[in-house]
Amino acid sequence: MRKLPLVTAVVVGLASAAVIAPAAHASSVDVTCTGTETVQYNPGLLVTPQTVHAGVTGLLAPCSSSDPHVTTGNYAESFSTSLSCTTLLSPRAGTRVFHWSSGQTSTFSFNRTLSNAGGQTTVTLTGHITSGEFAGDTAVEQVVFVTPSTLQCLAPPGLTALGPGPAVLSLTHP
Repeated sequence: MRKLPLVTAVVVGLASAAVIAPAAHASSVDVTCTGTETVQYNPGLLVTPQTVHAGVTGLLAPCSSSDPHVTTGNYAESFSTSLSCTTLLSPRAGTRVFHWSSGQTSTFSFNRTLSNAGGQTTVTLTGHITSGEFAGDTAVEQVVFVTPSTLQCLAPPGLTALGPGPAVLSLTHP
């Protein structure tokens, strides 16, 4: 019978420790989306660098979100730069604005990295939502394209498009 007070003391002690112990801080997901991204180049990319106009469009659907009104999204980027087929996959920094089905926007400042394996180019954009809905969230977007053939780059019209490739977006906050 002496074991009962000892067991009771241990249970009470563990319960007290559980109440006093700080809670673990986990990230919370605000948005996850799947979709597609397409990139177009005008003029098409060749082996030698030239000034081109690049247009990036993304469709994000379906999305699940902490905001029940965010069920889809989209984005578009447009810029001119010096590119070639050999510099196409270089890292870069940038900004894009997500337009949500809720009518809100989120500005995403990112750094882009690329990996090439098995005939696929994976583009990873990592950064933060700097303004708008979900400001302060960490954002990661990955897009997978079929690796372009170098034969496309040898003569005009050159490489005129990438994609559409599957995209996955995740926004989390601490």
